[in-house]
Amino acid sequence: MKPLFVLLLSAGLTLAQESKPAAAAAEQAKPAEKTEEAKPAGKEAAAESPNPTPERNVSFQLDIGNRFVQTVGGDLNTYRSVVNLGSGPKLMGLEANITDPKRRVFDRLNIGAHNWGGDPYNTFRIDMERTKVYRFTGDYRNIQYFNFLPSFANPGAPQTLLNQRSYDAQRRYSNAELEILPGNWIVPYFSWMRDEGTGRGITPYVANSNEYPVPTLLDDRTNLFRGGVRLEMGRWHATLEQGGGTYGDNQRIFSSLRNAGNRTTPVLGQNLFLSDLLGTYDVNGRNIFTKGLLTAAPADWAHLYASFIYSRPTSDVTYSDRGSGLFLAGVGRFFNTFQTLLGSEAKMPRTSGSAAAELRPTKWLRVLESFWTDRFHNASSALLAEQFLTGTTVGDARNLFTAERTVVNYNRQQLEAFVDVIPKVTLRGGHRYVFGNAITPPSLLSNGLPESGDIRQQVGLAGVTVRPTSKVSANLDFEGSSGDKSYFRTSLHNYKQVRARVQAQLLTNLRFSGNFYFLDNQNPNTRVSPTLRSFTDYSFRNYAITGAINWLPQAGKYFSFLTEYTRSVLRSDVGYLEPQALLPATSHYRDNGHVVTSLLEVRPRGAGPHMPYLSFGGSLFRSGGTRPTNYYQPVGRLALPLSTMVEAYGEWRWYGMTQPLFLYEGFRTHTGVIGLRISR
Repeated sequence: MKPLFVLLLSAGLTLAQESKPAAAAAEQAKPAEKTEEAKPAGKEAAAESPNPTPERNVSFQLDIGNRFVQTVGGDLNTYRSVVNLGSGPKLMGLEANITDPKRRVFDRLNIGAHNWGGDPYNTFRIDMERTKVYRFTGDYRNIQYFNFLPSFANPGAPQTLLNQRSYDAQRRYSNAELEILPGNWIVPYFSWMRDEGTGRGITPYVANSNEYPVPTLLDDRTNLFRGGVRLEMGRWHATLEQGGGTYGDNQRIFSSLRNAGNRTTPVLGQNLFLSDLLGTYDVNGRNIFTKGLLTAAPADWAHLYASFIYSRPTSDVTYSDRGSGLFLAGVGRFFNTFQTLLGSEAKMPRTSGSAAAELRPTKWLRVLESFWTDRFHNASSALLAEQFLTGTTVGDARNLFTAERTVVNYNRQQLEAFVDVIPKVTLRGGHRYVFGNAITPPSLLSNGLPESGDIRQQVGLAGVTVRPTSKVSANLDFEGSSGDKSYFRTSLHNYKQVRARVQAQLLTNLRFSGNFYFLDNQNPNTRVSPTLRSFTDYSFRNYAITGAINWLPQAGKYFSFLTEYTRSVLRSDVGYLEPQALLPATSHYRDNGHVVTSLLEVRPRGAGPHMPYLSFGGSLFRSGGTRPTNYYQPVGRLALPLSTMVEAYGEWRWYGMTQPLFLYEGFRTHTGVIGLRISR
């Protein structure tokens, strides 16, 4: 994408400047006129001269610089997992807008690029259009994803051991869409999207009574093609679309060194280990889908909406692994070599649809009714062949063929009404009904019987919006359910949720905003015996309060200040059965967080157009509880306008993180940036 970006930018700037040399060449090519025939000066000459040829208009803002990163103190892997900024020259940002009044290729061309030069998140965007002829949009994103926290899934492990699960991967996302005849009542369009990822990491290889963190190679890709037509009329709009795609996921796991795994104690007097492993996992699939969308306004007080999508994905999976070491096969049985081969295929037709209506029978009443349904089933079959050996002797071999089916039906109906009881107060009330069922293949502990579940929720909705003046507004929303049936133990069941927001323009240049969020969810585990039920319930509570102030005296001419503070509390208690002895236990998680962000900008009073200005502030996060964490990110910035178009700046940031319970996972470093911002 870099060559394409440079080419498009160069072409746009060339088109923007070509009118001047062309006009000069045309002037030189004209024959010299006699002096006496020269046009008179003044207003009469201006009136008789032809209108000048309009030039192409170009405006852009270019931000380039060089970042310096001090040697990271502490754990480099944690720094890369949280920040991951590097040194070197950077394209911080580019926004270019080009218009061509002659409309030879385009009317307008917009180009945007941000964070190029090795940063973990790069973007490029292009938007080009010729009115009522075509519109082209393109988007590219590149994400460097690194996650290697030493304490993950194994908090007591020394730093020298392999992480339980980590990633060092790169994701690329590309999207392009072309519309033909935009602005007309028939608009054909075509679109292509690609999402791909490559990289490496560590993943656990699970064996009986032990897990072995092993290296893995990652490679996946998705291609999606779609095309259709939009019909845009005065009171209705329709979209018909046909599309399809392919996807693949290929992983490799390997190990050639002795690996003791996560178990530190012997099993029946033997120390389990993995000495050699090679495994492959390949998934390849295809999908065809049909989509329809309709919106209509048969009357000024009635708006209707409906959508439908039907897809037919299929997939093929192959898996193989072989390894050696010492493994537990059963009670008192060990083996030292294994090989597994698996092949499967699946089809999952899926139907989704929705319909909604917005009615305004009077000026003070608005009614919303919506319904959404999602239905799919998965028909699959798999053939598994396994072989276990002790030395050169076959210890056990088995073949297994299964044909399974998963069925999921989910439906949601919602009715809401908004009533303006007085001009400045609006009340909201409604009801949501969620219902569905699911049937899944049997688990290893269910004696071969399929598992089924239902979801039933009756949810009440309420709210109020108050606007006492044009400068003050507040709204409060509530929803709650007494709980009936849910799919998962961590799903919303018997819950209450509250959201509130207030905004106030206290003074001409002083603005305040506040937010409040509260969620309390109780999900009892009714599928176990009454003696264990109280030990395996799920309880979750979370609330957060945020306040923000934005102060810009004299419209920020000499001084501006922005600050925001958030206080959050989270409580989670989930019961489970210890797998070793099937005894009840409870997992508790607590987090008490404080987040502060502030930024102060100061400009010298009486400063001229080239006087410097200073901004400083930063962010901090402090939490206590199960995993206390302290994170600080102060920032200072000095800008010096060199002209009306060019501004030089320097920036300093400090990143620091500590975790009292995991001191080996902290880091600290200074970063600096020196750059230029050019605007036209």
